[in-house]
Amino acid sequence: MRIAVALLALVVAVPALADEPAPYVRTCAGSQLGDLGRGWRQRAVVAGHVAFVGIKGSYRRMSTDRLGPGMATPLKVLVVVDPNAAPTVTIAARSRAYTALGYNAIRHHGTGVPLADGTRSVRFEACRADRSREPWNRGTQFGGYFLVAGARCVHIEVATQGTVLRRNLSFGAPCA
Repeated sequence: MRIAVALLALVVAVPALADEPAPYVRTCAGSQLGDLGRGWRQRAVVAGHVAFVGIKGSYRRMSTDRLGPGMATPLKVLVVVDPNAAPTVTIAARSRAYTALGYNAIRHHGTGVPLADGTRSVRFEACRADRSREPWNRGTQFGGYFLVAGARCVHIEVATQGTVLRRNLSFGAPCA
């Protein structure tokens, strides 16, 4: 009887897991390098082993035009990940109707892009520690975009080392 109940629970749980697509993966090979300047962490929103650089204050007062159903503005956000870490950044369920991640080589020409061109989640696989790097550059940098339809507070989840951290990112709208 216990085996039958366990099998039934597994059958019910598997379809729910199948609804979540696997995260897009950015590896060390797809990273970039650049001088972030002194104090870059103070201008970042940090969640465990990942930092969203320049997000504090930079998009708070912007106006984000609505582009039509299913379209979004690509807003550049540099992600810096601690050496040897592999966090997964996911757009929270309540923000998916108007936000996606554009770290999957989306193409745009300064115009809107379909939200469907982005992804729900990205796993950032950082490079190993490099002792030769300058103090300002201790992490692995990944360039990309948040695709946002209109001025919004975007809710994200960062899974790192068995913990899920939640953050709110302001893209032209206040976060409560």
